[in-house]
Amino acid sequence: MARKPVVSNAILALMRQHHHHAWTLEDLQTGLDVAADFSSVFRAVEKLVAEETVRKVVLDDGRARFELHDAHHDHLLCGKCGELVPVPCVIAPADVAALERDTGIAIVDHHLVLRGFCRACRET
Repeated sequence: MARKPVVSNAILALMRQHHHHAWTLEDLQTGLDVAADFSSVFRAVEKLVAEETVRKVVLDDGRARFELHDAHHDHLLCGKCGELVPVPCVIAPADVAALERDTGIAIVDHHLVLRGFCRACRET
């Protein structure tokens, strides 16, 4: 008999609250309203990634962040606090088409991260 997806459901409920955008595994484990050890959170998130319900974003620091899989967007990363903020994609479809034409490569996805400092970190 299949196990109930209690941890997966709790992760999705937490992520849908929208008070945070990209979650580390530690963020998710801390924020859950159900008891779950780290390996259970890891397995549940990997299952959600495989189902394409959640997207995995790996940054230069090597730590994975997880976000709900929704419309394509890019990110702003605060270099001080590490907050990852979603922003509309800055690459126009015509630019993608031009890149494909110029390079001969069919672009299926991209992930752009703009780095800077958030308002709160600039004020401190």
